[in-house]
Amino acid sequence: MAIAKYIQETTTANPVSSFIDTVVERITHRRERTRRMLVRRRIIHETQDLQGIVVRGELVFIERPQVIRILDTNGKGINFAARREQDNCELQGREQMKPGVHFEDVDNVQYWSQRGIVRLAQNMSENLGNKSASKSRKTWTDAVAEVVEDAIEYQKKYIESFDARITRAMNHVKSQADKKCQVTHEKQEPAAPFDLHVHHLFDRATRPDLADFQDNLIAIHENLHRNFHDWHGSASCEPKHFIDYLTTVESWRFEKPRMTTHLQRLINRLEKLQLNHENHRRL
Repeated sequence: MAIAKYIQETTTANPVSSFIDTVVERITHRRERTRRMLVRRRIIHETQDLQGIVVRGELVFIERPQVIRILDTNGKGINFAARREQDNCELQGREQMKPGVHFEDVDNVQYWSQRGIVRLAQNMSENLGNKSASKSRKTWTDAVAEVVEDAIEYQKKYIESFDARITRAMNHVKSQADKKCQVTHEKQEPAAPFDLHVHHLFDRATRPDLADFQDNLIAIHENLHRNFHDWHGSASCEPKHFIDYLTTVESWRFEKPRMTTHLQRLINRLEKLQLNHENHRRL
Protein backbone atom coordinates (compact mmCIF):
# COMPACT_ATOMS: atom_id res chain seq x y z
CA MET A 1 0.00 0.00 0.00
CA ALA A 2 2.90 2.37 0.78
CA ILE A 3 4.48 1.68 -2.61
CA ALA A 4 1.13 2.10 -4.35
CA LYS A 5 0.56 5.41 -2.58
CA TYR A 6 4.02 6.67 -3.64
CA ILE A 7 3.41 5.67 -7.26
CA GLN A 8 0.03 7.34 -7.19
CA GLU A 9 1.45 10.60 -5.79
CA THR A 10 4.35 10.73 -8.24
CA THR A 11 2.27 9.84 -11.29
CA THR A 12 -0.65 12.16 -10.53
CA ALA A 13 1.33 15.39 -10.15
CA ASN A 14 -0.19 16.55 -13.44
CA PRO A 15 -3.56 18.22 -12.65
CA VAL A 16 -5.34 16.39 -15.49
CA SER A 17 -4.11 12.93 -14.47
CA SER A 18 -4.84 13.75 -10.84
CA PHE A 19 -8.42 14.70 -11.74
CA ILE A 20 -8.86 11.49 -13.75
CA ASP A 21 -7.49 9.42 -10.86
CA THR A 22 -9.93 11.10 -8.46
CA VAL A 23 -12.88 10.40 -10.76
CA VAL A 24 -11.83 6.76 -11.24
CA GLU A 25 -11.49 6.29 -7.48
CA ARG A 26 -14.94 7.78 -6.84
CA ILE A 27 -16.49 5.46 -9.42
CA THR A 28 -14.63 2.23 -8.53
CA HIS A 29 -13.66 2.79 -4.85
CA ARG A 30 -10.66 0.57 -5.63
CA ARG A 31 -8.38 1.90 -2.87
CA GLU A 32 -11.18 1.62 -0.33
CA ARG A 33 -11.83 -2.00 -1.35
CA THR A 34 -8.11 -2.77 -1.17
CA ARG A 35 -7.87 -1.37 2.36
CA ARG A 36 -10.86 -3.43 3.44
CA MET A 37 -9.35 -6.60 1.99
CA LEU A 38 -6.05 -5.88 3.75
CA VAL A 39 -7.94 -5.54 7.04
CA ARG A 40 -9.70 -8.85 6.40
CA ARG A 41 -6.37 -10.48 5.65
CA ARG A 42 -4.93 -9.14 8.92
CA ILE A 43 -7.91 -10.51 10.86
CA ILE A 44 -7.57 -13.93 9.23
CA HIS A 45 -3.84 -13.97 9.99
CA GLU A 46 -4.45 -13.15 13.64
CA THR A 47 -7.26 -15.66 14.20
CA GLN A 48 -6.70 -18.64 11.91
CA ASP A 49 -4.64 -20.71 14.36
CA LEU A 50 -7.33 -20.30 17.07
CA GLN A 51 -4.78 -19.13 19.63
CA GLY A 52 -5.93 -16.23 21.82
CA ILE A 53 -9.57 -16.70 20.77
CA VAL A 54 -12.54 -17.16 23.12
CA VAL A 55 -16.04 -17.64 21.63
CA ARG A 56 -18.98 -16.78 23.87
CA GLY A 57 -22.32 -16.96 22.13
CA GLU A 58 -22.32 -14.52 19.23
CA LEU A 59 -19.21 -12.72 20.46
CA VAL A 60 -15.63 -13.60 19.59
CA PHE A 61 -13.12 -12.25 22.13
CA ILE A 62 -9.57 -11.76 20.82
CA GLU A 63 -6.48 -11.42 22.99
CA ARG A 64 -5.04 -7.93 23.43
CA PRO A 65 -1.76 -8.40 21.42
CA GLN A 66 -3.73 -9.61 18.40
CA VAL A 67 -6.17 -6.69 18.69
CA ILE A 68 -3.20 -4.30 18.78
CA ARG A 69 -1.94 -5.79 15.51
CA ILE A 70 -5.40 -5.67 13.90
CA LEU A 71 -5.67 -1.97 14.78
CA ASP A 72 -2.04 -1.40 13.73
CA THR A 73 -1.35 0.45 16.98
CA ASN A 74 0.51 -0.17 20.25
CA GLY A 75 -0.31 -0.68 23.91
CA LYS A 76 -0.57 3.02 24.67
CA GLY A 77 -2.77 3.60 21.63
CA ILE A 78 -5.32 1.00 22.69
CA ASN A 79 -5.26 2.23 26.31
CA PHE A 80 -5.85 5.86 25.32
CA ALA A 81 -8.65 4.92 22.91
CA ALA A 82 -10.39 2.77 25.55
CA ARG A 83 -10.11 5.54 28.18
CA ARG A 84 -11.39 8.23 25.82
CA GLU A 85 -14.27 6.04 24.71
CA GLN A 86 -15.37 5.34 28.26
CA ASP A 87 -15.08 9.02 29.26
CA ASN A 88 -16.85 10.50 26.21
CA CYS A 89 -19.16 7.79 24.88
CA GLU A 90 -22.32 9.57 26.08
CA LEU A 91 -21.27 12.74 24.28
CA GLN A 92 -20.81 10.69 21.12
CA GLY A 93 -24.21 9.02 21.52
CA ARG A 94 -22.78 5.56 22.12
CA GLU A 95 -23.53 3.13 24.94
CA GLN A 96 -21.02 2.59 27.71
CA MET A 97 -18.63 -0.25 26.94
CA LYS A 98 -19.33 -3.24 29.18
CA PRO A 99 -17.33 -6.26 30.36
CA GLY A 100 -18.59 -9.44 28.74
CA VAL A 101 -19.84 -7.45 25.75
CA HIS A 102 -17.03 -5.21 24.51
CA PHE A 103 -14.10 -6.54 26.55
CA GLU A 104 -13.29 -9.29 29.02
CA ASP A 105 -10.46 -10.46 31.27
CA VAL A 106 -9.58 -14.13 30.83
CA ASP A 107 -6.92 -15.48 33.19
CA ASN A 108 -5.79 -11.88 33.85
CA VAL A 109 -5.35 -11.24 30.12
CA GLN A 110 -7.41 -8.56 28.36
CA TYR A 111 -9.61 -9.63 25.44
CA TRP A 112 -11.75 -7.51 23.11
CA SER A 113 -14.84 -8.63 21.19
CA GLN A 114 -15.66 -7.57 17.63
CA ARG A 115 -18.03 -4.97 19.11
CA GLY A 116 -15.26 -3.61 21.31
CA ILE A 117 -12.78 -3.48 18.43
CA VAL A 118 -15.26 -1.41 16.40
CA ARG A 119 -15.51 1.09 19.26
CA LEU A 120 -11.72 1.33 19.60
CA ALA A 121 -11.32 1.84 15.85
CA GLN A 122 -14.01 4.51 15.76
CA ASN A 123 -12.43 6.38 18.65
CA MET A 124 -8.97 6.25 17.09
CA SER A 125 -10.33 7.61 13.79
CA GLU A 126 -12.14 10.44 15.56
CA ASN A 127 -9.05 11.52 17.49
CA LEU A 128 -6.39 11.46 14.78
CA GLY A 129 -4.97 14.74 13.49
CA ASN A 130 -4.55 16.05 9.96
CA LYS A 131 -0.91 15.10 9.40
CA SER A 132 -0.10 12.78 6.54
CA ALA A 133 0.74 9.91 8.90
CA SER A 134 -2.49 10.49 10.82
CA LYS A 135 -4.52 10.44 7.62
CA SER A 136 -2.95 7.12 6.69
CA ARG A 137 -3.75 5.73 10.15
CA LYS A 138 -7.32 7.03 9.88
CA THR A 139 -7.95 5.21 6.60
CA TRP A 140 -6.85 1.98 8.29
CA THR A 141 -8.92 2.41 11.47
CA ASP A 142 -11.93 3.46 9.37
CA ALA A 143 -11.59 0.25 7.38
CA VAL A 144 -11.28 -1.80 10.60
CA ALA A 145 -14.47 -0.23 11.98
CA GLU A 146 -16.30 -1.00 8.72
CA VAL A 147 -15.35 -4.65 8.19
CA VAL A 148 -14.22 -6.15 11.51
CA GLU A 149 -17.62 -7.45 12.63
CA ASP A 150 -18.35 -9.14 9.30
CA ALA A 151 -14.81 -10.55 9.03
CA ILE A 152 -14.87 -11.94 12.57
CA GLU A 153 -18.33 -13.43 12.05
CA TYR A 154 -16.89 -15.37 9.12
CA GLN A 155 -13.93 -16.48 11.29
CA LYS A 156 -16.37 -17.58 13.98
CA LYS A 157 -18.00 -19.95 11.49
CA TYR A 158 -14.53 -21.15 10.49
CA ILE A 159 -13.68 -21.82 14.15
CA GLU A 160 -16.96 -23.65 14.78
CA SER A 161 -16.30 -25.98 11.81
CA PHE A 162 -12.85 -26.87 13.21
CA ASP A 163 -13.65 -30.45 14.34
CA ALA A 164 -15.58 -31.26 11.17
CA ARG A 165 -12.66 -30.10 8.97
CA ILE A 166 -10.22 -32.26 10.94
CA THR A 167 -12.47 -35.31 10.63
CA ARG A 168 -12.77 -34.82 6.86
CA ALA A 169 -8.99 -34.46 6.50
CA MET A 170 -8.32 -37.58 8.58
CA ASN A 171 -10.86 -39.62 6.63
CA HIS A 172 -9.29 -38.49 3.35
CA VAL A 173 -5.79 -39.51 4.53
CA LYS A 174 -7.13 -42.92 5.58
CA SER A 175 -8.81 -43.33 2.21
CA GLN A 176 -5.58 -42.42 0.38
CA ALA A 177 -3.66 -44.96 2.48
CA ASP A 178 -5.91 -47.72 1.06
CA LYS A 179 -5.87 -49.84 4.26
CA LYS A 180 -2.07 -49.73 4.42
CA CYS A 181 0.22 -48.28 7.11
CA GLN A 182 2.12 -45.45 5.43
CA VAL A 183 5.22 -46.21 7.52
CA THR A 184 5.48 -50.01 7.71
CA HIS A 185 3.47 -50.84 4.55
CA GLU A 186 1.48 -53.41 6.56
CA LYS A 187 -1.94 -53.93 4.98
CA GLN A 188 -5.20 -54.56 6.81
CA GLU A 189 -6.22 -58.15 6.10
CA PRO A 190 -9.00 -60.34 7.50
CA ALA A 191 -6.34 -62.71 8.83
CA ALA A 192 -4.30 -59.86 10.39
CA PRO A 193 -6.72 -57.05 11.36
CA PHE A 194 -5.61 -53.81 12.96
CA ASP A 195 -6.91 -50.27 13.28
CA LEU A 196 -5.43 -47.60 11.02
CA HIS A 197 -4.81 -44.47 13.10
CA VAL A 198 -4.14 -40.98 11.74
CA HIS A 199 -1.18 -39.32 13.47
CA HIS A 200 -0.71 -35.54 13.61
CA LEU A 201 2.99 -34.93 12.98
CA PHE A 202 2.72 -31.44 14.51
CA ASP A 203 0.31 -32.28 17.31
CA ARG A 204 -3.22 -30.97 17.19
CA ALA A 205 -3.20 -29.23 20.59
CA THR A 206 -0.05 -27.19 19.97
CA ARG A 207 -0.59 -26.53 16.26
CA PRO A 208 -4.34 -26.27 15.62
CA ASP A 209 -3.51 -24.31 12.46
CA LEU A 210 -2.15 -27.57 10.96
CA ALA A 211 -4.77 -29.90 12.43
CA ASP A 212 -6.66 -30.26 9.13
CA PHE A 213 -3.61 -29.86 6.87
CA GLN A 214 -3.28 -33.17 5.05
CA ASP A 215 0.51 -32.98 4.71
CA ASN A 216 0.63 -32.94 8.53
CA LEU A 217 -1.29 -36.23 8.77
CA ILE A 218 -0.07 -39.76 8.29
CA ALA A 219 -2.03 -43.04 8.48
CA ILE A 220 -0.19 -45.60 10.59
CA HIS A 221 -0.67 -48.94 12.35
CA GLU A 222 -2.41 -48.55 15.73
CA ASN A 223 0.52 -50.19 17.56
CA LEU A 224 3.03 -47.87 15.93
CA HIS A 225 0.92 -44.87 16.95
CA ARG A 226 0.55 -46.08 20.53
CA ASN A 227 4.22 -47.00 20.86
CA PHE A 228 5.38 -43.61 19.55
CA HIS A 229 3.32 -41.72 22.12
CA ASP A 230 4.47 -44.06 24.91
CA TRP A 231 8.08 -43.36 23.85
CA HIS A 232 7.66 -39.60 23.38
CA GLY A 233 5.48 -38.93 26.40
CA SER A 234 2.89 -36.20 26.83
CA ALA A 235 4.98 -33.33 25.48
CA SER A 236 4.03 -31.64 22.21
CA CYS A 237 5.37 -33.46 19.17
CA GLU A 238 6.75 -32.41 15.79
CA PRO A 239 7.86 -34.30 12.66
CA LYS A 240 11.47 -34.35 13.91
CA HIS A 241 10.38 -36.39 16.94
CA PHE A 242 8.68 -38.95 14.71
CA ILE A 243 11.85 -39.16 12.60
CA ASP A 244 13.90 -39.76 15.75
CA TYR A 245 11.53 -42.53 16.80
CA LEU A 246 11.58 -44.27 13.42
CA THR A 247 15.37 -44.13 13.05
CA THR A 248 16.04 -45.45 16.58
CA VAL A 249 13.27 -47.55 18.11
CA GLU A 250 11.82 -48.77 14.79
CA SER A 251 15.03 -48.88 12.74
CA TRP A 252 14.82 -52.69 12.44
CA ARG A 253 11.82 -52.29 10.14
CA PHE A 254 13.90 -50.60 7.43
CA GLU A 255 16.87 -52.94 6.99
CA LYS A 256 15.79 -54.31 3.61
CA PRO A 257 16.78 -52.12 0.62
CA ARG A 258 13.15 -51.51 -0.42
CA MET A 259 12.21 -50.34 3.07
CA THR A 260 15.40 -48.28 3.41
CA THR A 261 14.43 -46.38 0.25
CA HIS A 262 10.91 -45.93 1.61
CA LEU A 263 12.28 -44.52 4.88
CA GLN A 264 14.46 -42.04 3.01
CA ARG A 265 11.44 -40.77 1.06
CA LEU A 266 9.44 -40.51 4.27
CA ILE A 267 12.22 -38.61 6.08
CA ASN A 268 12.48 -36.17 3.16
CA ARG A 269 8.75 -35.51 3.45
CA LEU A 270 8.87 -35.02 7.23
CA GLU A 271 11.99 -32.82 7.12
CA LYS A 272 10.30 -30.57 4.56
CA LEU A 273 7.20 -30.30 6.76
CA GLN A 274 9.39 -29.46 9.76
CA LEU A 275 11.34 -26.82 7.87
CA ASN A 276 8.26 -25.15 6.39
CA HIS A 277 6.26 -24.91 9.61
CA GLU A 278 8.47 -25.08 12.69
CA ASN A 279 9.00 -21.29 12.98
CA HIS A 280 5.36 -20.34 12.42
CA ARG A 281 4.60 -19.49 16.04
CA ARG A 282 4.64 -15.78 16.87
CA LEU A 283 6.77 -14.58 19.78
